[in-house]
Amino acid sequence: MTAKVLIYPSKFDNSPAEVFDIEVGQTLNEWLFKNVPAYFISDTPLFSVILNDSFLNMEQWDTWVIQNNDVLKLTVEAKGPAEWALAIVAVIAIAISIYAMNQIPDSYNKTNTPTASSIYNVNAQGNQPRLMGIIPEIAGRHKIFPDYLNMPRREYIDNEQFLYLMLAVGVGEYEINYDEIYISDTPVSGYEGDIDLQIFGPGENVSIHEAHRNVYTSDEVGSTAGTSGIELRGRLWSAGDTDGGYRWNLSGNQVFTYRLDYRGQDGDPPRYMQMNFPFEENDLVNFFGTELNDGNYRVVSINGYSAVFHRLNSSAGDDSTWSNFESESQVSARLSKIGVGDSGMYNGPFYACPENEKTDKVWLDFFLPNGIGELTDEGNFINRTVQIRVAHRDLDGGEWKYINHYFSGETNDQLAETLEIEFDTKIRPEVKIQRVTSEVDSTRINDKITWTGLKSELETATSYPDVTTIAVKIRGTNALARSAENKFNLIGTRILPVYENGAWQSPKPTTDIAPFFSYIIKDVGHSDDQIGLTELERLHNTWQSRDDTFSAVFDGESTLFASLKRVLAVGFSEPTLDYGQIIPVRDEPRVAWEYMYQPDNMLDKGLERSTNLISDDENDGVEVEYFSDQTWTSETVLCLLPEDEGINPKKVRAYGITDATKAWQFGMRQRRVMRYRRTQYSFKTEMDALNSRYLSYCALADDIPGYSQTGKLERAASTHYLTVDQPLEWGVGTHYFALRKPNGTLSGPYIVTAGLDEYSVSTDRPIDFMPLLDGSQEPPLFMFGSAERWCYPALITDISPQGTETVSVKAVNYDPRVYEDDNNNPPS
Repeated sequence: MTAKVLIYPSKFDNSPAEVFDIEVGQTLNEWLFKNVPAYFISDTPLFSVILNDSFLNMEQWDTWVIQNNDVLKLTVEAKGPAEWALAIVAVIAIAISIYAMNQIPDSYNKTNTPTASSIYNVNAQGNQPRLMGIIPEIAGRHKIFPDYLNMPRREYIDNEQFLYLMLAVGVGEYEINYDEIYISDTPVSGYEGDIDLQIFGPGENVSIHEAHRNVYTSDEVGSTAGTSGIELRGRLWSAGDTDGGYRWNLSGNQVFTYRLDYRGQDGDPPRYMQMNFPFEENDLVNFFGTELNDGNYRVVSINGYSAVFHRLNSSAGDDSTWSNFESESQVSARLSKIGVGDSGMYNGPFYACPENEKTDKVWLDFFLPNGIGELTDEGNFINRTVQIRVAHRDLDGGEWKYINHYFSGETNDQLAETLEIEFDTKIRPEVKIQRVTSEVDSTRINDKITWTGLKSELETATSYPDVTTIAVKIRGTNALARSAENKFNLIGTRILPVYENGAWQSPKPTTDIAPFFSYIIKDVGHSDDQIGLTELERLHNTWQSRDDTFSAVFDGESTLFASLKRVLAVGFSEPTLDYGQIIPVRDEPRVAWEYMYQPDNMLDKGLERSTNLISDDENDGVEVEYFSDQTWTSETVLCLLPEDEGINPKKVRAYGITDATKAWQFGMRQRRVMRYRRTQYSFKTEMDALNSRYLSYCALADDIPGYSQTGKLERAASTHYLTVDQPLEWGVGTHYFALRKPNGTLSGPYIVTAGLDEYSVSTDRPIDFMPLLDGSQEPPLFMFGSAERWCYPALITDISPQGTETVSVKAVNYDPRVYEDDNNNPPS
């Protein structure tokens, strides 16, 4: 009594990759635990199960007992590229891993230039917002232009302008030295006292710094940088002028009015007649041109040709403590009415926050470019006061509310002020402003006011999980140009745990390749079990000994494996998948052979070879572009072999390399690959090739005369004396002999001499296994030939299962000259 389990690698493949006959009376989970060493119960299963054409819920895998003739179809589910690639179901794990291994996207240097970070575009370097964008991931040590978390804002405090920036350095933790923080190219240490900054680690409370506020700046009132504003202009009607149209007597708190009646001729004086006062009660008026009484007043009452005045105080309405004018008679001055209550005098209204947002606080910025004051005949500045009226209301309904604000001073120095208004509840306010005090067209008076900013505080974050941030407050000085707003940059080093001595060590600043490689894998949700930590530690030691490092900024979309390929490329390595683990494989000089493939374990046509001959139009060099850590700009280095002229170099980018020597080594490796790896091999086996891995160092052979001889071992008289199934042809020089062990690995090669007959050889040392030649298993295969031709050394580049019985393999020739410049320095 049996049941069947059918394994499907994807929903798009209707043919099962594996079929198993299993015993009844057990649950699916019991069978999986017995037959799949890597199987575990996951909250999100990597495969779905159909039992006799009905869906079997995961909860039933541990309870449903398999019955006779049951058919269970297990289909690998696509849970994203990484999860799909790591799915392990029965023995198809091998096939899936090898298939996925060969679907890895091309590396950075083999594709078109991707959309780069602004850091890699000198013309675009600068701080910028990333609305709904990707928070950069920084590897190693790199220059960083942090991105805006909130828009920059400016505020006036004690007549000085301050710039606030809240910036995201990147995901994770960083070592940042104060001496390596810059505005443009100048260290902030050069602005001692003008810059206050604080670095916050992931999740720390940022609200302790004023820059954390999320402030919206209205576009209608000045630009974001505050470089322009709206001039507040007072509206006025002149009731007289200084040429004698009106004259005034000022006595006590009254003004007596005289109007020009007759203009004298031939030296006769003009004649004035007492006239009715030309304004109305409660008008606001301004005297200008008197010696003692210039200022703003309110008309309290009118009695024919005279009026009672109250003087306006600089801080609140009428001033009851004011008693009288300084007595002046027949004053030739201008008395002007200040326009109020007319909506045409208002600037605005403008919305203080965006649609669908509300706020409980707004800021209004004002700038007095010429200061404020009045110049006397003696050339001294005396006090002048200008009143403005701020009106605001809730856009969702509500009456206008008014706030009077006064600017007062006696200076021609530029002045600025930020007015803060708080509301009891959150509203969407609209704001308008009018100038109450009239303007005076006189070079003696400085009272020009511009409204440069309308800002509101929106919902503000108090911490940023997983992100390092920096809060900055900059005092505006002549030494700090406007570029401070978008040229703030720093050099930081990523802090990551490092796997050394068989365990994870405490996080530290590092530019090593391995820590960032493992970080990427774990950041997408995988565990240590899915990283080839043993091989990673070996390569980590190799990379460290060579000073191979990786420093780069990731701020665009990418897949897991595309990112891993970029990271490993600088260490001449690539990521592979093997039995559910992501393992780095380095293309490096080889000594130990791994597997052998020859006509006896090849299918169809056997080994096929193709060699690319040198052509006139092929590249004669490599030009490497890298990002220099000396200039933090892109630079190039030309990589040539002695015979190269460099007329037509191949252009590549060394992403993650910041050192000129390493960029040259990187380019020379590519140049030598182009020159010395020119032969491709392809062949098919049964399941034998599934033993190999990506870049396995293997010995290949074909049946072309003059090259390797192949066949089977027939007898082993001892571990030194071996007999094969065909006569061997000997030439001059040293000859090698290799055997294929039962597990597919290569034994040898051994230096051999001729035996007693043409079928026998004697090895220079005992073979490292005992062949089993009793017919219970396939006898070992052999390769034989001269030292130069006993095999084709090759690196496996592609393994593609075709069904359950055939595997297609591709390989490239191995040539040690490829590695000759890996440790050299570029020519001077």
